[in-house]
Amino acid sequence: MSERVSGRAGSDRIVNMPLIRLYPVVLALLIASCGRPAAITQSQTETQPTTAFDGSYQSTIRITHEAATVEGYSWCQTPGQPIITVTNGQFIYVMPHPDLPGNHPPTAFPATFRPDGSFVGQSVQGTISGQVRGSHIEGRIDGVGCLYAFAGDRR
Repeated sequence: MSERVSGRAGSDRIVNMPLIRLYPVVLALLIASCGRPAAITQSQTETQPTTAFDGSYQSTIRITHEAATVEGYSWCQTPGQPIITVTNGQFIYVMPHPDLPGNHPPTAFPATFRPDGSFVGQSVQGTISGQVRGSHIEGRIDGVGCLYAFAGDRR
């Protein structure tokens, strides 16, 4: 019975403690919870399933339309991305624009596959969409001032 009394006496001390003394404790807990998340090891995560569309596709790209503001300039010219690598039903199409004035990084268009083989994606630079049928990929990129079509086959 004495344990119960001493346990109760300890909790009475916390309950009766002035709130001002609890603020540092609450603040410390809040700050501790704002840290970066704990590292997750491979055994703690589920492995993403491989999709039927995963693989590498040899591709080419062509300009299908240029906005009036870029006509007469070679700003839309791009070598494109010669190999599109799909992993876990996703890929990023990266396009350098070497003739664009200034020091601009390549534009990147992330895309995610749907079960039917179509893919879509959006970034600040525009949208990407398309389809894989069998081992053939075809897509469109609607960039800022430039429209493209790309196609390729699985290697």
